[in-house]
Amino acid sequence: MSTTNSTYNDSVNPATNTQFQRQSTLKMNNHNQNFLSSQLRSLLSNPENTTITSALASSPAHTTVQEIAEKLYGPHRDHGHHAHHLAKSGEDVSSTTQEGEKQGGVDKILEKLHMKEHEGRDERLKNAAEEQWSAMRPLSNEQLDEIRKCGQWGNFPPSELFLNVYAQSLLPLETDSLKNLVSPSLIGSTGVIPLSIISVIPDIIKHHADLIVRAQHEIFLATNFWEASGAAQTIVDAIKELSRRVVEEKREKVVIKLMYDRGNPQQVIDPHQPVDVKTYTGDKVKLPAPDQIPGCLLEVQNYHQPPVGTFHAKYMVVDRRIAILNSNNMQDRVNVEMMTHIEGPIVQSFYDMALISWWKSFSPPLPLINHKPIYGIDEKGNTRGLYQFGNDHPVIESKGDLENSANQSRKVLAEHHAQAIEPDSSNNYRQNMVKKEELWDKSDQDEADRVDGQFTSENSINTHLNTGTKIDATDIDPPPNAASFKPIILHSPHDPFPVALVNRPPRGRPGHGDVFVPQDQAWLAGFKFAKKSIFVQTPTFNAVPVVEAALEACRRGVLVQIYVDLGFNDEGELLPFQGGTNQMIATKMYSNLSDEHKNNLEIYWYTGKDQKTPLNAVKKSRNCHIKLMIVDEQIGIQGNGNQDTQSWFHSQEINILIDSTLIVKEWRKGIDSNQNTLHYGKVSSNDGIWRDDQGNPLKGEKPQPKGPFKSLVGVKGAIQRVRGEGGF
Repeated sequence: MSTTNSTYNDSVNPATNTQFQRQSTLKMNNHNQNFLSSQLRSLLSNPENTTITSALASSPAHTTVQEIAEKLYGPHRDHGHHAHHLAKSGEDVSSTTQEGEKQGGVDKILEKLHMKEHEGRDERLKNAAEEQWSAMRPLSNEQLDEIRKCGQWGNFPPSELFLNVYAQSLLPLETDSLKNLVSPSLIGSTGVIPLSIISVIPDIIKHHADLIVRAQHEIFLATNFWEASGAAQTIVDAIKELSRRVVEEKREKVVIKLMYDRGNPQQVIDPHQPVDVKTYTGDKVKLPAPDQIPGCLLEVQNYHQPPVGTFHAKYMVVDRRIAILNSNNMQDRVNVEMMTHIEGPIVQSFYDMALISWWKSFSPPLPLINHKPIYGIDEKGNTRGLYQFGNDHPVIESKGDLENSANQSRKVLAEHHAQAIEPDSSNNYRQNMVKKEELWDKSDQDEADRVDGQFTSENSINTHLNTGTKIDATDIDPPPNAASFKPIILHSPHDPFPVALVNRPPRGRPGHGDVFVPQDQAWLAGFKFAKKSIFVQTPTFNAVPVVEAALEACRRGVLVQIYVDLGFNDEGELLPFQGGTNQMIATKMYSNLSDEHKNNLEIYWYTGKDQKTPLNAVKKSRNCHIKLMIVDEQIGIQGNGNQDTQSWFHSQEINILIDSTLIVKEWRKGIDSNQNTLHYGKVSSNDGIWRDDQGNPLKGEKPQPKGPFKSLVGVKGAIQRVRGEGGF
């Protein structure tokens, strides 16, 4: 099949897609054949290939990204954005479109909402990824060489494990060249991560703010849900400060593009809705009006693929030189989250992905669209000198004393919550996040010093973590060998390492047929090719493909450690086909393992740094919202995607696949330093139930609802999600 002109087939169901079955059989039976088609290899391997970014740069200002995409890659159905999930594999797009134009108004609406029945579709499979899993085989030496050429790695070749996972993530591009939401030649690249943050939302939002105030030309900010809140106000204050600096320095205005997902009926017609000034300055959003930011030009878009194709992305690109990828939304929640600060050539991949996500034209245009950063290299082929780490990094220098900062962050969150449970004068329940005012960190070191330096006692940790219903510390004495609480991780100096984007496009149609996407392939391949260990932290772990993959890995002798939240979004997960609650899954997983293999599975309930018992997320006092996977202490997948049904089958997700033993080990160390999950959260391998040293279950635990009550509770949870109150 031609990669550039093939008919778009959004939902590749292994049970019904004969092309996928044929490709899978060939790969199983002929291990020495080329892994990818020649057309796809050509798109991936040539750095001179035209990309969405370069094509848009040479086009008139009014040109839409959609026009560019269809010119480069053929008449696909919006490259995963607005796929109407054709009735049969290989059905002609043009004929379907013509037929749709003849339909009546009601039929058109039903079609756009994916509510019309299609023959030949069976998406009720127990495990929609079973064929994909079975088809995965380690690459031969010839195939390793082939895939090694399908990325821009420079002098930093990927490991064999990385290449095996990366190769599987590329297969969906055979049916849609933009299935990864990035131009193919930009998917695999290199980068560095000077710092990561594992902490509560205010610490991550403050890092956003530090980058915003230092922007010189443009900012692209994306979040799943934006609501007027303390977190959002910090961003607004940073934009106002940026504007003040621009005016004072008499610079060109900084262009800001902002995307979020707030459901709108008009998205049935067009999922990408421009947001007018009146709407985005209203009480629900409270972004600044143009006259409040004369030094900036703000354009806002509301994106959602009805009915269930959520824009779950959370990232920011600043001046085409820095990307940050985080797990949190722009709202006040009781979550511990994770963010990575990324630099290097991979940032251009983020930039291209942001353009494709926008899909429309830009008004005003992005000022740096014609100015790609140049990444130098010395005569010995070294690039480390191009990047700064630790105290030398310009962002770190602005963050002040790390020890004092860490203590202050705990204090801020306790005060933050005190306001959250009481209505303000307008009767709005809003968390009172302390504003940064004029304190803008000048460097990463200053930020790390300011945040991490706050934590001088267990009491200060408790105060910092109390963003929800206030709870007392139960861990007065730290567990043996526990590291100190340091939200900001300043990574050791390192050379660039291989990085790839492994994303998924949004899917509006309900059902579980759409798993042939880069993100899901990468996750499955991580479980498939692990030899020693797999670590996962996620709010919810219940998508059937990942549960089955974890069990298979355990049966192969691989140690699988899963950190999840007890009670996280339980009401929403009780809906039919949503997978069930974490407690239900834990019990089920252990019951499906023989005694021989049970020790290979370790499930832990998230336990706060100041606690000796797990925290039930139902009580809204604490959650952990981190999304991370580490395989064999070699590769990591971090980003937006949860291990739940919504992220596996429907939401747009952005993730990085990295190849760095140093970074993934420092991530894992940071995870276990900033929570007590490893020390106190482990459930019993007999039945998946947590018990204390005396054998007592967690206080206040209620039995899981059954029968019709289960579905009623699930409907309530679904409504909360739509309102932005659930577990996204």
